[in-house]
Amino acid sequence: MDARQMLAEGRIERKKKETRQKIVKVAMDLFQSKGFNNTTMEQIADETDIARKTLYNYFPVKEAIVDEYVRGISQELARETFETIQNLPDTKSRLLVALNHAYGWVENNSELTGICINYRMRNMFKDSESQKVETGTQSVLAKIISLGQQAGEIRPDISVKMLVAHIDVLRGTMTFEWLNDPSRFELHEEIAKLVDLFLYGAASQSAGPEKSALDQISKGE
Repeated sequence: MDARQMLAEGRIERKKKETRQKIVKVAMDLFQSKGFNNTTMEQIADETDIARKTLYNYFPVKEAIVDEYVRGISQELARETFETIQNLPDTKSRLLVALNHAYGWVENNSELTGICINYRMRNMFKDSESQKVETGTQSVLAKIISLGQQAGEIRPDISVKMLVAHIDVLRGTMTFEWLNDPSRFELHEEIAKLVDLFLYGAASQSAGPEKSALDQISKGE
């Protein structure tokens, strides 16, 4: 491939990115002014001034646009969090700061969060490129766990990817329950419980002698 071809391909990719960003911006403005349910893909195409077929090539459904938007927000929050966690002393404090920062946005944008999560659940097992890319929150969690393993705070025999998956299950359950009934619990208090559960397990802190006895049995002592 010569320089002219590379330059042409670069322009094409840049144009695609600009079009994608324009669609997301226009759609989100429409969702805010008209409501998500009252906005159609046709209206988005008209407002973006692109052919409907072109719109569907970029995003098959409205929910995919919301997912793209939320992923962008997640990346922005992750960049902010990366700067903060460097100065924190341990894994627990890093997890608390990272999750509280991410869920501060969730708390103020429950409708978009619900749309996004439902879309991801429906497409979990589909071969979609966007679904394969980790979110900003997942990238921060991976960094925190990696630092914890290096410091000896987290066991090293389980991969970072698997540990992030475990946290995702915990926070996914928490998020679903909160979206179904926000009055059921205070979100940031539940985050603190989630972090404790991930780091220390479900055993009671007062297990004391019984826990020691079980440890001895498991070790064959």
